Amino acid sequence: KTIKYKKDSHSDSVLGLAWNKEYRNMLASASADQSVKVWDVNTRSCTVTMNDHTDKVQAVAWNPFASQILLSGSFDHTVCLKDVRYPSHSGYKFPVSADVESLAWDPHSEHSFVVSLENGTVTSFDIRAASSDSSSATKPSFTIHAHDKAVSSMSFNPLVPNLLATGSTDKMVKLWDLSNNQPSCIASRNPKAGAVFSVSFSDDCPFFLAIGGSKGKLQLWDVSSEDAVLKKYGKYVAQKGQLPKS
Repeated sequence: KTIKYKKDSHSDSVLGLAWNKEYRNMLASASADQSVKVWDVNTRSCTVTMNDHTDKVQAVAWNPFASQILLSGSFDHTVCLKDVRYPSHSGYKFPVSADVESLAWDPHSEHSFVVSLENGTVTSFDIRAASSDSSSATKPSFTIHAHDKAVSSMSFNPLVPNLLATGSTDKMVKLWDLSNNQPSCIASRNPKAGAVFSVSFSDDCPFFLAIGGSKGKLQLWDVSSEDAVLKKYGKYVAQKGQLPKS
């Protein structure tokens, strides 16, 4: 039986999704068809289509401080920043050294985001340094060789500034202090989840990190149990929530 797709649907796999937190009816999608689309879920229609990449688009992320600003990351080794109100504008390109795996805006700074790559690196950019001149590459704030394999997922701590978790197909999860754009690894763990595909700090219990991997089991890491975390972020630990009792 032939499947009928809605008008303006993607023509290949959808690889990434992101809800807009201010305009809750807006959903962005990234696709292997090299396009990024914005959908109005109330009307179930595509409102914007952007074709700024030359290879698969792996990830999209809305700026939490400026709801019209959208990042997209691609296998073409670029991250594109666009104001979706002006989809025909070429936007701003940030060159990276490998295929993009994931994107994350810093929830404590409206100007900064990080991008993780297939080659195990994590790079940070300040969007104020962006240039629309394609011949002028935007320099990153920092680049770290975070893992031995692809960095598949990242999560900023919602309570503690400069605390970033990374997960990788090298089976490791690491915690990074990004203060002053001089990142340092303060804790690492093999959660026995196999290749790690997803990490996420809890908004309600911000020292709990959820971890998902190839073994199919969900792991929880109370990162405040780490001496280095307690020493550096002790003033925040008293504010943390507790997991609800089952």
